[in-house]
Amino acid sequence: MDVFHSFEEVQHYPQTVVALGTFDGVHLGHQKVMHEALKQATELQAKAVVVTFAAHPLSVLRPEKEPARLATVEQKTRYIEEQGMDGLVLLPMNRHLIDESPEEFCRQLLQYMKPKAIVVGSNFTYGAKAAGNTDTLREFMQAYDVPVCVLTLLGSPGHPTPISSTVIRKLVAQGHMETAELLLGRPFELEGSVMPGDHRGTTIGFPTANMHIPEHMAMPPDGVYATGVWLNGKIWPSMTNIGNNPTFANQYRRIETNILDWHGDLYGQQLRLFFYKRLRHEITFVETELLIRQMEQDREHARTYFAQRESKLKTNSND
Repeated sequence: MDVFHSFEEVQHYPQTVVALGTFDGVHLGHQKVMHEALKQATELQAKAVVVTFAAHPLSVLRPEKEPARLATVEQKTRYIEEQGMDGLVLLPMNRHLIDESPEEFCRQLLQYMKPKAIVVGSNFTYGAKAAGNTDTLREFMQAYDVPVCVLTLLGSPGHPTPISSTVIRKLVAQGHMETAELLLGRPFELEGSVMPGDHRGTTIGFPTANMHIPEHMAMPPDGVYATGVWLNGKIWPSMTNIGNNPTFANQYRRIETNILDWHGDLYGQQLRLFFYKRLRHEITFVETELLIRQMEQDREHARTYFAQRESKLKTNSND
């Protein structure tokens, strides 16, 4: 997939069908927009290209109000590439882009992308003060015979509201990882580097990778989770604790992952951590022996979960 960071970089690219949106998390609703762009690109003999933004406008306007991110820029790029898109225009979020009028944004879209068609979700807004919407986009592009396909929002299974990044952020914040996975079309994922810890996990028989997560990311609540770690070309079953380790003094909030049936040094590596299910909330134990006993139970619960998950995946693949 070709990746660009400005409209100007795309000016010599072939004609395109543009999938336009914010696409935080690249959930199933976003994927629907991209799949329609791919379909139209095949029919029109054009390149299917996503035009999106590197961050939320509030990251510039009011950083303290910025919504938690469902993906880093690197994750977002990878998720879009996995959909089979030919190109990605990842516009940097800055004051110039925020202050741009809807008309100016459309002019650049027309000039540089050379669109044969544009596909967008019905809730998309753009331009200064979000003054542009699907109606203004259609009106502008109609004068240049560029069709704009506006897709209705995809419904959420078992929820009254459509799939949205806002809904998924709430699910993650509440620890409902299985429902979040249904709406994302994949498990919620955190990516970060492994930092040296206090090695206490090793001393009690549960060595862990202590991960540093980028700021502003959506984060599940404290507790123990059945997780998976992408390592050496495969996903390894694991269990992860998020919290302050209240059993011990002078602790801080951290993410610690114990990879089941794996031993090795992960310091300095970049890990991808997939969250499947919250097994329990965080507990304070009066003595270390009780903590070890609970962690042994957690490990067995995790193994049971993974056995059930694998069986379910095999059943679904055979249907």
